[in-house]
Amino acid sequence: MPSLTLKLDRLEKLVGKDLNIDDLEYDLQWVGLDVDDVNKEENEIKIEYDPNRPDYSSPEGIARSLKGYYELEIGLPEFQINEGTEEIRVNPKVRDIRPFVVGAIVRNIDLDEDQVGTLMNIQEALHWALGRDRKKVAIGIHDYDQVKGPYIYTTVKPEGVKFRPLHMEAYEMTPKEILEEHEMGIRYAHLLKDAEEYPIIYDAEGKVVSLPPIINGTYTTVTDKTKNLLLDLTGTDFNAVNYSLNIIATTFADMGAKLESLAVIYDDKPNEILKVPDFSPQIMEVHIDYINSYLGLKLSAIDIIKCLKKVRLDASKTKDKNKLNVKIPPYRVDFMHEVDIVEDVAIGYGYHNLIPVVKEGGFGKYHPAEVFANKTRDIMIGAGFLEMVNSTLSSQKDYENLGLDFNENEQIILLNPVSEKFNTTRSNLIVGLMKNLAFNRSAEKPFHLFEVGDILQLDKNRDVGASRELHLGAITLSEGADYSQIKSLLDHYFRTLGILDDIVVKPCSNPTFIKGRTGEIYYKKKKIGFVGEIYPQVILNFGLNYPVAAFEINLMPFFKDHEE
Repeated sequence: MPSLTLKLDRLEKLVGKDLNIDDLEYDLQWVGLDVDDVNKEENEIKIEYDPNRPDYSSPEGIARSLKGYYELEIGLPEFQINEGTEEIRVNPKVRDIRPFVVGAIVRNIDLDEDQVGTLMNIQEALHWALGRDRKKVAIGIHDYDQVKGPYIYTTVKPEGVKFRPLHMEAYEMTPKEILEEHEMGIRYAHLLKDAEEYPIIYDAEGKVVSLPPIINGTYTTVTDKTKNLLLDLTGTDFNAVNYSLNIIATTFADMGAKLESLAVIYDDKPNEILKVPDFSPQIMEVHIDYINSYLGLKLSAIDIIKCLKKVRLDASKTKDKNKLNVKIPPYRVDFMHEVDIVEDVAIGYGYHNLIPVVKEGGFGKYHPAEVFANKTRDIMIGAGFLEMVNSTLSSQKDYENLGLDFNENEQIILLNPVSEKFNTTRSNLIVGLMKNLAFNRSAEKPFHLFEVGDILQLDKNRDVGASRELHLGAITLSEGADYSQIKSLLDHYFRTLGILDDIVVKPCSNPTFIKGRTGEIYYKKKKIGFVGEIYPQVILNFGLNYPVAAFEINLMPFFKDHEE
């Protein structure tokens, strides 16, 4: 987990209360922090926080929670944003590379050494927790007095401009040279892989402010004399970019700085002006009986509102006596479900005030999918087949060996794989079973192998962008391996399940199999797999010299019909 060292004297100033290091060690756990180490000589406490609380990456964020815990300030924190005059115009060319940008103007800063360290820690924490190492979010902090708005967020060809990048100020470099020679360019070049042009931010005079997500220009270097800042945050996920801005902007506000809004204007939508940062609270509906059922309490609406105010949230009653509208501050990113509200009610109530109750244990049972998978294993083992358990990782070369075209737009690709042998995930089980045969090519024949396992595929309908399916794959290698042999096994499997009458096999063309000796398998008119004799060139690609036949089916469409 990420960590942070808190200095007692600084925390006292932020909280507005004298603190005892022993009491603080005890209190921190009740606002959701783990104490890793206490240095009483230096009056420092090292804490760890959950990655879903990046607002805890600064003493300012922790001080907000402690103020609520000590009831010095309760409810939503208030942050002032002055109406700014600056704007950043967004060229449509960034849409397919890094489409989102937000920012703010920060005035009247006077950063000491500790606060500079805080900013560096926040940047690192946000780049990691929300930014996925700058893929989703990259943060730029600039000396505002060295640039002039309006700003332009657009793209540039790899050799289309030269500027002096941070940490290599001696000479001007093109974006292409930065990605090839600069330490940060080399580290993050993969984020711009295959891009014909790179995202860039200019000021009104054509100065390069930033080459996101790589490096800033030297014009805007922040020094101990800097009094005003320009923030720019770019990325591929608007929510992540916006939350990151809110976290860093509210931290500046707690440091005593003045915030000014920035207008984001997309050139292809000039009438839709986005003013950022936007500190409007998120509203989430919660049910009182749901909270009480989780916590084993009988809290009233007033009680729950009081608990939420202590953790710097707020809530109001609705016409429905069982519902509350909860207001969530703009820097909190960890609310996805009603149960997340329950957790904060528990913190506000005090976990130490909850009375543990030992409930009677229930009876565990297998998931229906696992029940069906075990039944499938029994059938296959009974037919004389040996079970394999292969990795879900595979490679582009493996797919090409199967005679399949490897399309990166249709496959899950691993970023920065440890080995090219594991640079993608499997979308079928046959590839692993063929490798099993290849690995054991010198062993005594015949081979009869099967695997029951998950395959992974891209899925736009899932919030994670991918889904998994439970499959059965079977393969046989022998002098007499052919379509009839593998089809007989397939029929035996479905006959044992009692669904053979619902199965239809239709001729098809598949580059992995011999034409005229392969078919697609349908269950209740839905395609669930394929069966056939492996194409000779595919057999040779895996270093084998015996006939091979195989089938693979998706078990998902019918396992619920056969629960035990």
